[in-house]
Amino acid sequence: MTELKGILTFVRKLLINLIVSLPFLGFGLYGFLINPEGVPVYASGICIGIGGFLLAVGFLLSFIASFPMPMLVEGEKELILRHPTMRPAYTRMLISVPFFGAAAYLALGTQSPYVYAFVVGLIGLWLFFKGATRYLRNLCITYLVTDRRIIHMYKFLWLYTNEIPVGRIISIQEARSFFEIITGRGSVVVSSGIGARMTIRMEEISDPSPVANELRGLLPD
Repeated sequence: MTELKGILTFVRKLLINLIVSLPFLGFGLYGFLINPEGVPVYASGICIGIGGFLLAVGFLLSFIASFPMPMLVEGEKELILRHPTMRPAYTRMLISVPFFGAAAYLALGTQSPYVYAFVVGLIGLWLFFKGATRYLRNLCITYLVTDRRIIHMYKFLWLYTNEIPVGRIISIQEARSFFEIITGRGSVVVSSGIGARMTIRMEEISDPSPVANELRGLLPD
């Protein structure tokens, strides 16, 4: 059962990384192989370069550095382990697809000036990159609650760890917008004082209410 779960996880990550990089690889290969009139060769090369970069970074984060895990001390008990949900990232990337399709239609299927296709494609590119960067960023973040501390860990090209001892917690807040409520996600903010180092934001986690309740149970009487 464990091996099957590992295989399914591998396939899921493989498909996601391919989907993230596929639009750029597809446009680049189309430009090189079909060579449509008016599309410069260097534009196809740029698309392939961007797609290859996203594919390489996605594989690196997914299979080497994804979801870092803090080291626990002897006797420390893990209570909650969460990562930011990928739903907003996936949604942005999906929303960008119609813009890419419209830009391709305007450029190749009509006699409209290329500036129209460029503007529509630029909007799709912005949405896609927002989703792709959010996806890659979320792979590097881990939120961990133990019976001794709350930990926020980020690990990619550098390591960032912020910890708050359980005994120093002074406030716990749950923040959820209307859209986050209907999609079952939100943020939990834990504070032990004033300042960034004294606050941990567990941002965009799925079903945040049990996390907030678990933390409230750790507050000193």
